Amino acid sequence: MNLQSILPSRAPAFADLALGPLLGKPVMAYYYVTYKCNARCVFCNIPDGPMDVLPVSQYTSTEGTIEHFDILKKLGVRLIDFTGGEPLLRKDIGTLLRAAKDRGFRTQMTTNCTLYPRRAQELRGLIDILNFSLCSPGPEPHNTLRRDNSYDSVIESLGIARRLGEPYQIIFVLTNDNADLLPEMIELCREKQCILKIQPEWEYFGNAGIAIEQLQKAKDIAMQKNVYVNWGELRVFKAGGNQIEDRSCKAGNAVLAISPDGYLLYPCYHKIAQRIKFDWNIVDFFETEKWKEMRDKAGKFKFCDDCSNLCYIHPSFYYKLDRNFVLSAMADIRYVKERRRIERERKRSLTSEGVVMTSEGVVIAAE
Repeated sequence: MNLQSILPSRAPAFADLALGPLLGKPVMAYYYVTYKCNARCVFCNIPDGPMDVLPVSQYTSTEGTIEHFDILKKLGVRLIDFTGGEPLLRKDIGTLLRAAKDRGFRTQMTTNCTLYPRRAQELRGLIDILNFSLCSPGPEPHNTLRRDNSYDSVIESLGIARRLGEPYQIIFVLTNDNADLLPEMIELCREKQCILKIQPEWEYFGNAGIAIEQLQKAKDIAMQKNVYVNWGELRVFKAGGNQIEDRSCKAGNAVLAISPDGYLLYPCYHKIAQRIKFDWNIVDFFETEKWKEMRDKAGKFKFCDDCSNLCYIHPSFYYKLDRNFVLSAMADIRYVKERRRIERERKRSLTSEGVVMTSEGVVIAAE
């Protein structure tokens, strides 16, 4: 069976994801291109956290960042998530994305959309999974939860990305304040022709996190059109998160986190036990017994107990054949099929509207 054949274009291939576990290599990297952000979401502490004291002057240069991509390639990484902070605050983000694509990486980026409308053409064709953050079908409680006025920018960005033929989807952080809005969010996503990716809010810096009983609302809609809910994630969440005696998280095995100033954050950004300079020496270090011991320790630290950070737990599912692996794989297969259906639907509707896609831009056909 050709796994690539079931995938939409520009989507992370399961064949790629499988190679990491089979070869014992990390499949994904979170590259923090910045810690700065122009929003102050109630469920995120990155722009106000302990790492935000890092001055931009100490960030890795464009050339140094691109060299990091070569190192990641050598380590076996297949997917780079350009994250932050707000990644579009990084002036050279287009250059970095193009360099990653030129090296054969799959790319992913999540944005609050405040800067996307003015940079959309620059980014066109460089992102395989483009996540737009949206917390409600209307301006509230989205603007309150994000402590900005980005709702209108998200709606505008959805229209721009659609016309540009970009692989956009909505990432919906499920909180106690917006769980009842799921039906309206689904309708919005059907109208905007995109996936609604539901990500429960986890507790990690004193925020309350979502109440367990609210997760049933996500599970109830998991099979609806335009919806992506990962059943493996829900199972771990309901169990209280990662358990160190039988870990679900294998950060360091499945996922690497790279800081803006060029350090590997071990085991992850949110709980840093060690910062390791990310240069070519790390290629040899990854072959040592010391690193093997560190990989085995990830997910087993005392601070890892009860952690529900799905950014690191989800990729870890592919590194252990158990029930979470099966549930996650079933959800992910459904996701790529649903995404492919939506892409076909979007293409047909654009054609009927007279929107012609060209390599230079978008041409609106004359009536």
